[in-house]
Amino acid sequence: MTASIDDHVRLDTHPTHPSAVQAVLTGTQARVASTALEAAGWSAAATGVMVLARIDHEEPYWAADAAQHLTAEGITVEITR
Repeated sequence: MTASIDDHVRLDTHPTHPSAVQAVLTGTQARVASTALEAAGWSAAATGVMVLARIDHEEPYWAADAAQHLTAEGITVEITR
């Protein structure tokens, strides 16, 4: 079992770009999730906020993939719509 990381990621549609996905990162180890998301093609939008926008509109697929990987690393992930 993977040890829990003090990090929480909330995935939701972007408030002004409905095809994009926004990740809000909180917790004392938020840099762990940020690094993982950056490696998966997410971009920093603000402190503690990452955004995934793709030209092929496959954001839901890649957001679900990222959620699966983060969870496997012991990071709490919440998906809202």
